[in-house]
Amino acid sequence: MLEMPFVIQRGIRLEYLRVILICTAAIASGIVLGNSVVYAFNRIPGRWLCDYGQEPDEELLHPTRQRINSMPWKYWFSCFFVMAAVFLGMRDPVYGIIALITCWLLAEMSIADIKYGIVPDQFIILLMVAAVGFVPHHKEGAFDGIWGGLAGFGIMLLIGIAGKIIYGKDSLGGGDIKLFGALGLCLGLKGILSVFVLSTLVSALHLGWLMIRKRVKPRQQKPLVPYIAASSAIYLVILHEMSYNIMVYI
Repeated sequence: MLEMPFVIQRGIRLEYLRVILICTAAIASGIVLGNSVVYAFNRIPGRWLCDYGQEPDEELLHPTRQRINSMPWKYWFSCFFVMAAVFLGMRDPVYGIIALITCWLLAEMSIADIKYGIVPDQFIILLMVAAVGFVPHHKEGAFDGIWGGLAGFGIMLLIGIAGKIIYGKDSLGGGDIKLFGALGLCLGLKGILSVFVLSTLVSALHLGWLMIRKRVKPRQQKPLVPYIAASSAIYLVILHEMSYNIMVYI
């Protein structure tokens, strides 16, 4: 039997080494990110979780009280970040880093929206900063993020105005509108439109299921950020690469 040339054997060994290093780094970073979601939320300043002009209550100011329990959430978040980090690391580690950071920020905002009905502006600002890292990954050019930001902000603003006219009250929070604008800067025009469609479907299906089980009443408002975050994570981890490959082959 003929032996492989030395150059090929060396290339195979280097590829194995690369895979091992990427997987090791991905698993370690995923565990850190998953645990830090809970750790950071329990320790961010209480004022971040209040509307402007309001003072934090005792729960928010208590230095040792857990706003979100470590068990089982740090394990759920760690599982997601480990799987996402390995998946993205094997394809594009540079893109994977900024995508995971974005998912981490969205996780923090989701918890804040569920627990306190607020989307901290500090996290939205950090998301806008993270959008800089997406610029090289916009397939439609450097200005794609700007168009995405305008589209995201505009769509949610129009929905908020329509809800105000139809229902006579605010049906969409200002934080949701700002979040969608910042998210558009990260994802670009096609990305933010994909997330809008996906989050609409996911929220409609989930709320419909809750109404069937009589766990929520019609027209009862529910936190919107978790649906946006879940849809964004699906896009960032899976659909972003798929949409790029489709565009390339078309």
